[in-house]
Amino acid sequence: MLTDGAAVLYLRAAVPQDVITLARWRREAAEWAQRVHGFNQWSTPFDEEEALEWIAQGATVMAAFSPGGEPVATRSVLATGEPRLWTEEERAVPARYLAKFNVDRRFTGLGIGDRLTDWARRRAHRAGAEVVRINVWTENTRLQAYHRRYGWRHVRTVPDNVAGALFEMPVLADEFDPNVREVEQIGLP
Repeated sequence: MLTDGAAVLYLRAAVPQDVITLARWRREAAEWAQRVHGFNQWSTPFDEEEALEWIAQGATVMAAFSPGGEPVATRSVLATGEPRLWTEEERAVPARYLAKFNVDRRFTGLGIGDRLTDWARRRAHRAGAEVVRINVWTENTRLQAYHRRYGWRHVRTVPDNVAGALFEMPVLADEFDPNVREVEQIGLP
């Protein structure tokens, strides 16, 4: 289904069986980043235990092009930031932390990441957050430039951390995007 020319994304909470898909997407993204850009991004072992923990917390969503359809992307939204990255003062600001974004390589370039980010910004606003934050692979300057173009503000880069380029942006106060629909109650942290 298309609204305003964009394929509608249907979101559901991730379930434990999705870990297989999440691990595959991570492996494929790592292979692509190495082959195309020479980066070792996502080359650390997939942490299945962490993925299952985030699924149990309700922090991870899966996106598809139809209700109940094959997942094409994922995004995790966490209520707390990692102390090794974000200062105590930063963590005192109401925020949501975006992580573990991945798109099935067959569907890259369709703006799925931007729409999932805006959805997360709206959800963060409803949860009382002021900003959303991400940490990006430190060596991947192309990805950092992409985030800057999209409107993310570079906060700083944490030394000696492979994913220590920190960014934030304000939440979105508008209520609804017709191109992103939750097909079930999603109870993000």
